[in-house]
Amino acid sequence: MPYDEQYFAERSEISHEVLTEVEWVRKFLKGKTILDVACGTGRHSYILEYYGYEVTYFDLSEHALKNIFWSSRKIQGDLLQYDFGDAKFDSVISFHFIEHLTDEQLVKALRKMKKLARYRIINVTPHPKSIVYPLDETHVPRTFKKLIEIYMSVLPNTKIYRFDNKFRPHLRSWIRGFFEKLRPHYFEQVMFVTEVG
Repeated sequence: MPYDEQYFAERSEISHEVLTEVEWVRKFLKGKTILDVACGTGRHSYILEYYGYEVTYFDLSEHALKNIFWSSRKIQGDLLQYDFGDAKFDSVISFHFIEHLTDEQLVKALRKMKKLARYRIINVTPHPKSIVYPLDETHVPRTFKKLIEIYMSVLPNTKIYRFDNKFRPHLRSWIRGFFEKLRPHYFEQVMFVTEVG
């Protein structure tokens, strides 16, 4: 099964998760211009554009960027290598990106984001102890303590928020979700919000 088909197999639940994540991020955005790092098919920032933000979509995958048919502001490249020149964005954001980076790559990525952001940097990532974290083999194993230690070493002016973005629309799945919720970090997301400058 192709990646896109697999990822969107549970479209209604994923749609709700995306809306939840966008609403959390939207509370902390500053300014109007946004760089969405590792934007994928652009499903988060498509909603942000609806709210009036001017988004530049950045991703390693040319295939993913082709799905963003509603915008011409698209850049294909590797964040750690790409030369943005003197470009600045009011907010630099990413959803589900930093968990794929090694410790060294994470430091470089955060430094690059700091250089690009005028006001805020916001990263949303699954809690390393979330039960879904180990299901993706591309996630880099690290403790929550280690993640915070690395993050704060580069961006000390950061606040950390936690939220649950699972949606349980049917009775059976709600009951299942209730018992899952008793498990620590069951589907917990972590959001890092950094003030720049």
